[in-house]
Order: sequence, then structure tokens, then C-alpha cells
Amino acid sequence: MVTDHEQELEVEESEEYVSRSEKKRRSTAIQKVGEDLAAFPITAIRSFNLPHDLLQAYEELQNITKHEAKRRQMQYIGKILREIDIEPIRARIEEVQEGKAAQAADFHHLERLRERLIQDDKEALNFVVESYPDVDIQKLRQLIRNTKKEIEKQKPLKSYKLLFRYLRDLEQG
Repeated sequence: MVTDHEQELEVEESEEYVSRSEKKRRSTAIQKVGEDLAAFPITAIRSFNLPHDLLQAYEELQNITKHEAKRRQMQYIGKILREIDIEPIRARIEEVQEGKAAQAADFHHLERLRERLIQDDKEALNFVVESYPDVDIQKLRQLIRNTKKEIEKQKPLKSYKLLFRYLRDLEQG
């Protein structure tokens, strides 16, 4: 016959032991997810399909201006996050951040291409013609020519911006 004390020992052994350090690391990771999510505008947070009480806590956070009150609200958000599965939220945050990084890389690529076109780089012009079958070469050359004139005469860079937009539109198809 098994005594009550022996049953308690078996239950304790079957539960996974988690050190204080590990608990603290988990809590910090959850808090980080909460902070990352708080960096988004409330309209984006609404698209995350969060539980109602968590969404409400973030909406309240948007209206708080005092530092200490914000800190307490973030503590409350952390408490709510500890009670739910945060992996879908973390995955969505990473997805959005990777999308922003890709957009920035595309933006920088187009800026470099524009600069090369302005500097009469024949390879850049050939790249645009080969890569984008929809390109209107006459319009492209006109934009490049107008941009050079604006830079030369130190006028507002209207064509410079139009050239970037044209390249972006070609990129987006």
C-alpha cells in the first residue's frame, strides 16, 4: 500500500524541475515579446488576433503618458502573456519585422540603382532594360536627363524623386 507521502514524492518527481534562473529567462523572454508588441501602432496590434483582455491592456497602454504607469501596465501585460501561448505572437512579430527589413533592402537597392543611372553607368541602364520588360526607355532616359539638370542647377529634385518612383513601380510590376 502506498502512503500519501510517497504519492506526493512521485508527483513532485514527475513534474519537470525548473530552476529559478530558467524561470527568470522565460519571464524575461515573455516581457520582451510584450515590449516588442507595444512598439507597434494599435492598428497593427489589433491585427495580431490577441485575446480580448490583452488587446484591451495594449489599448490602455496607448493612452498612458506617465513612465511609472506605463511600467506597471507593461507588468500587467507580462502577467497576461504568461497565461497564454506566446509562440504565435512571437512568430507574427518576427514575420512583420522581416517584412520591414526586406522592404528596407529593396528601398536601398533602388536608391543605389538610381545613383548609378544618374552617373551614366551603362551596366545599370542595361540591368534596368533587361530586368524590367515593361520599361519605357525614352521615359527613363528623360527622367535621368532631367535629374542631372536639376542637380547641376541646384534646383529642387523633383525628377530625382520621380526617377525613384518609376524604378519602384517597375520593381513592383
